[in-house]
Amino acid sequence: MSCGRPHETPCSQVVASLSAYIDGEVGAEEYRLIAVHLTECPPCEHQRQEVRRVQALVVRASASIATPEGLRERIRVTVVSDTSHRRPGNDQE
Repeated sequence: MSCGRPHETPCSQVVASLSAYIDGEVGAEEYRLIAVHLTECPPCEHQRQEVRRVQALVVRASASIATPEGLRERIRVTVVSDTSHRRPGNDQE
């Protein structure tokens, strides 16, 4: 995907970072570079719009799915149990 013009940030890099960009998970400088790129590159802007549409569909679809009773508590217990035996700086299990 490219509009055929050179950009400071390559289209492939922008497309790879779109989800993180949309979710606000990129740093300020990367955000700025992607935002500039999107204003200059219609194909990448179109791709951003498509990613947003897919994210919105996922949110709508997942809203109708009921979470099994007790799932949240089982996850919490598992996380607490898994992290309670670890010591800071000890990445080995």
